Amino acid sequence: MASAPLRFASLAIVGFLAITCFDIATGLEHWPFGSYPMYSLTHTDRLSWLRLYGVTDAGEIPLRGERDLAPFDQSRLVMALNRLQSAPGGNRKLDEALRNLMQLYSRRNAQHGNAGPPLRALRLYAVSWVLRPGMQGSEPGERILIAQTGDGTER
Repeated sequence: MASAPLRFASLAIVGFLAITCFDIATGLEHWPFGSYPMYSLTHTDRLSWLRLYGVTDAGEIPLRGERDLAPFDQSRLVMALNRLQSAPGGNRKLDEALRNLMQLYSRRNAQHGNAGPPLRALRLYAVSWVLRPGMQGSEPGERILIAQTGDGTER
């Protein structure tokens, strides 16, 4: 008959393996049992990302979450906009989100003594880059307009 510590160790190993297999089969992740999908992706030679641009009297300027739209940081803002875009009724929700972000930008400018130029419109683009070594900080090669709010007509 097996001793109590041996039974406990066997149950712990079987439990660990069962939870790990469950996470792998369902695609869920419960640390430390998950399959760590962050490290299991292969990337193509093209990167696509959503990016916000503000339209001013001087033209378009790229907006950053941390600098221009706090408390939103760049990565969470982009993930939320991406989720809204792919949700049912996404265009309506995305338009409402852009209107709210434009109000947030204006409110922050008023509170911080004109921290940035006033915006006439806010545009959301899907931008893409062709990835090549040594291209840190390069501008995107292609921009596709996804949504816009405000008066974005060029003067």
